[in-house]
Amino acid sequence: MITLGIEGTSHTVGAGIVRDNTILSSITHVYAPKRGGIQPREAANHHFDHIKEVVDEAFRVASVVPGDIDLVSFSRGPGLGPCLRVAATAARSISLKFRKPIVGVNHAMGHLEVARAASGFADPAVLYVSGGNTQVIMHSQGFYRVFGETMDIGLGNMLDKLARGMGYAFPGGPVIERLASDGENLLDLPYSVKGMDTAFSGILTAAQKHIMDGKSKEDVSYSVQETTFSMVLECLERGLKHMSRDEIILTGGVAINKRFREMFSNLGKSLGIRYYAAEPQHCGDNGAMIAIAGSLIYRSSGPDKLEDTWVNQRFRIDEVPAPWIEERWNPNSSMEGAEARLTEEIFRGRRALRKQRLAKSYRIPELDNEIRKARLLQEFQVIHALDRAGIRVPIVYGIDPGSNSLIVEHIEGKQLRDISRTAAFPDILQALLPIVNRMHRCNISHGDLTLSNIMISRNGELVLIDPSMGTMDATDEDKAVDLFLLEESMRSSGIPDPESIEAIYNKLESGNSSVIEKLNLLKKRRRYV
Repeated sequence: MITLGIEGTSHTVGAGIVRDNTILSSITHVYAPKRGGIQPREAANHHFDHIKEVVDEAFRVASVVPGDIDLVSFSRGPGLGPCLRVAATAARSISLKFRKPIVGVNHAMGHLEVARAASGFADPAVLYVSGGNTQVIMHSQGFYRVFGETMDIGLGNMLDKLARGMGYAFPGGPVIERLASDGENLLDLPYSVKGMDTAFSGILTAAQKHIMDGKSKEDVSYSVQETTFSMVLECLERGLKHMSRDEIILTGGVAINKRFREMFSNLGKSLGIRYYAAEPQHCGDNGAMIAIAGSLIYRSSGPDKLEDTWVNQRFRIDEVPAPWIEERWNPNSSMEGAEARLTEEIFRGRRALRKQRLAKSYRIPELDNEIRKARLLQEFQVIHALDRAGIRVPIVYGIDPGSNSLIVEHIEGKQLRDISRTAAFPDILQALLPIVNRMHRCNISHGDLTLSNIMISRNGELVLIDPSMGTMDATDEDKAVDLFLLEESMRSSGIPDPESIEAIYNKLESGNSSVIEKLNLLKKRRRYV
């Protein structure tokens, strides 16, 4: 099957031709603004001026003619509306002229599928990092699900803005990479991770302040790279542990960064799993990735009707069926989570677990030690606060800062994620929300309230574990984050009606709607919502 793919979501207009998963050609032309960031209308004008030449060149390099193709595909979204419409119009014109079927493709799916095809992986955890996107994506129950994402700006856009503030032109990512290679000192920056979600605007503000305070551009760039890349890799690791994946992929425009690729490979090696970083020529936006994803969509769902080939600036990957991935559900029974290794021991005659926070090879030691020590102390303090509030948590028998370890009660039971697809789950959820509400009424937040961090013991007790990112002085937004993470972990795992969390919690609050208001604001901050 020969497919033409046309890309035009943002700064790049591209065309690619593939035969099944073999790329025959991939031609791009990139819009470079004279000053500032991307101007949507100027970018669309650029695409209009160059789209014919990139399509013609793609056919020439592939040694095929338009009549040879079996399918036309185009980037439906997400992206800049004026740019999307140029690509869609070109695709429709070719489809009509040569009487070929047409399909619209989610841009993120294109990045994912071109990397998956090259890797040969069956069902990987994917870290997709580009200008406008930062997402941890995995397949579950017929769809690609977003397990974690940026809650404000994409990592690539943040790097562009940082570089622009230093006086450099677009694109800023390569400039930051070059400056970072000469940096030596790790500067203090927020490490903004909540569950598998991230935030970068605070890091940008702090980095800009360091520049104003006279810190070197090299040290600022170095610190921003080490901090942000560590954040997203931590989220990837937490996601793959949650879903028990043994393959990981790095893709998207930011994945071209050599330091990022090095850190990603360190993660894969340390976990002993298969890993693949997309080839640099496939990391940026291109038409070949649209063609590969388009072929999969066409084979599984058929073509779009021409009248349905509208563009969607807010098109999310989790809206698109992906039935070509074979469902895998392998609950992780190992004694090692994303952050800690659990080993059984006897403490004063009682069965106990030593929870040791592991060093992360992808983080530089200075940053890694700081994070592990802070989270060890935070978990110790929050567990005691939860216990005083009458909430079931593992009893802490001891703390060993030297080895970054807690010695805690051994809870016999299962993680909630392992029974989330059983008939008992709705009743368990009904029992869980009053516990969460009680925690919040005591102004405590968990900070990572996913299905992996809630256990049901053998005697039926619900136990909250690993509150290492929680706080004992929780704001309404901190409480909303707990609900948001719980809801997102349900949705990304394919559990129906995660909105029931909001309804149950709202009844418990008896008219106090401030947390739910914050929750709804959080939902709107999700990408393209």
